[in-house]
Amino acid sequence: MSAEALSKLSLGEKMVTTRAGAARARTAPLQQLDRSPSSSPEVSPTPSLIESADGHVYDVSAFDDDLRRRAKRGLMGDNDITMKFCKEIEDGPKQYVFHLEDDITVAMHESGAPKCSCGANEPGKACKHIFWMLGQLTTAAPKAQPLQIDKDGSSVRNIHPAAIIDRFSLETIASNLEWTYQEDAMPDEDEMLDEIANMLSVFEPTEALPSEFKRDQTSDLPERSQKYRELRNLITQHAIRNPALFIQLQEIVPPTFQAQTFFDKINHRVDRAFQALDEYVERGPTNTQSEALDVRNCAARLEALVEAIDDYYREQFDEEQMEDEPNTNIAVLAVVTLLRILEEVTRRDYDAYAGIAWGPMPPTDSQDNNLLVCLMRTTSKNHGLFALDTLLKLPQEVMLRHHAELLDIEERLGASPNTSPAYMDSLRTFLHENRKRAASESGGGTAKRAMT
Repeated sequence: MSAEALSKLSLGEKMVTTRAGAARARTAPLQQLDRSPSSSPEVSPTPSLIESADGHVYDVSAFDDDLRRRAKRGLMGDNDITMKFCKEIEDGPKQYVFHLEDDITVAMHESGAPKCSCGANEPGKACKHIFWMLGQLTTAAPKAQPLQIDKDGSSVRNIHPAAIIDRFSLETIASNLEWTYQEDAMPDEDEMLDEIANMLSVFEPTEALPSEFKRDQTSDLPERSQKYRELRNLITQHAIRNPALFIQLQEIVPPTFQAQTFFDKINHRVDRAFQALDEYVERGPTNTQSEALDVRNCAARLEALVEAIDDYYREQFDEEQMEDEPNTNIAVLAVVTLLRILEEVTRRDYDAYAGIAWGPMPPTDSQDNNLLVCLMRTTSKNHGLFALDTLLKLPQEVMLRHHAELLDIEERLGASPNTSPAYMDSLRTFLHENRKRAASESGGGTAKRAMT
């Protein structure tokens, strides 16, 4: 493309980047767009001129009658053509692909004329879909004079449409025209099913976690939850057939929002577990609708929640990603939640049933009446260290931001005769050996306890 040709249809240095700006661009000339030095001819309603729905006039005088009819169908506003999604392919020569409704695909690259899958794109003749694409890509061009379309319908004023896209980027153009832009490769069907379930789980009426939402058993669920799962199946069916819907779901429910919702649900369940223990201690087993948990069942509930956090984190990242992306939102939220659980457990190092005034004689074994002993002196079902095993899997950079909180937990555990030696050894090794190493690698001295 020559510099002279480019100057005839200069699209300026900037495009509007908001929907409101895009709307203005479709209804009024943009000041920054260069105009041709030639004077604007008076537009007459001749068959060689076509005025589009947005007010642009196209010179099709070089076309035969058949091609003029195609151009009119593509450029006028009553063509029923809509964009599903668009993407850029860089495997080999750069190519832009536009997926339209009715399973029509238009592909563009600078080495040749645009191609359409509709079947009417005969050699040397553009179809209505290609003309529609030209109209969309020239939305921001000046309206002061007709735009000359080359005789094969492949370019405007000798500028290939792929060159227009190159100038601004497909993502920017898609944003301006409110198209769905596919940035990453589409997952396979199984991955898509899983991801849709993860996204939709954030709105589940009973606040089910993603893993619970994916279970097939629905007979014991409330009617609202059953209906919501039917809605999930319907949305999933349409998303698999229409990738644009899947991409739009990803934009509405991004990973950061999914993670925040997951940990909101976990924290709510943590609160309920401790409240249920307090309810049990105050009133004993009740026949009311409120839930009550004894020490043993509260410990089991907390272990299950820690395991849910561990599983969720591992599902999001493989080991390599965990090392490469240490400051992920999920890691930050996981550390905060696990430390909160640990802090509350370490503050309950006492006989929960001491002084109760209800029911039969309470258990006297500390493994049954002391929450800390129940969780930290006995092995969990995973035969590990409660919460600490999961914490130590998380990025050290994130952990060390909470060094002061960890020291407070260490101080309480160290003062208790009920803390297991194995638990204290693991915690102290992380806090002190790794802390020294981090300070040494950064070139500093011993860090202050108040670091956050």
